[in-house]
Amino acid sequence: MYICILHTALKAQTQSTNIKDVTKKHLSMSLLLIQLILNALPVILAAILHMIVVRKGWFKKWMLPLDGGRMYRGHRIFGENKTIRGLVIMLLASILFTWIYYAFLLEYQSLEKYNLLNFQQFGPTIYGLIFGLGYILGELPNSFIKRQKNIPPGHSPLGLFRLIDQLDSVVFILLILVFFSSFTWKHFCIGVVFYGAIHLGINYLLYLIGIRKEAF
Repeated sequence: MYICILHTALKAQTQSTNIKDVTKKHLSMSLLLIQLILNALPVILAAILHMIVVRKGWFKKWMLPLDGGRMYRGHRIFGENKTIRGLVIMLLASILFTWIYYAFLLEYQSLEKYNLLNFQQFGPTIYGLIFGLGYILGELPNSFIKRQKNIPPGHSPLGLFRLIDQLDSVVFILLILVFFSSFTWKHFCIGVVFYGAIHLGINYLLYLIGIRKEAF
């Protein structure tokens, strides 16, 4: 009888431990996702602003191609869609929104536990540059390959190539943040999937409201 009671108690304790472990995992994942959302807000908002600028046709004088119209093997290097305007808007907007994010952290210190950016070491301007440059530079290799394959600017073939087209900037920025912030490789792996889903969702939303010409 005592053995049965002991067995039941041990079983109950094991179940309780398992429930606690599951709860901790859920809390850990929830914390990680909140961190990913909060720390990406500057570049997400900058990208949305950039898309609005493109759609509205603002600052047309800056619509100069980054490749200067140069060719490689009979094809443009990056094409007409990669412009000085895009670079300048992404840089300025990313820096602005990173400073706003930093100000919110100072005002609402309870959010600091979710922050992964080391502002004491690098500062908001540096992270703004990382976001802005990372977003633009991350797209260039993919644009180069698309031009060499004679794929028109703004279009992507279905399948793996389209997936890469949506994730290029995400992967590039995350790689930089792993070495210049508190982002870990766990943040990187989950972030690629999570940010990729957010990117697709935002693109589709912008398509629905008429800012993007294509959904993806």
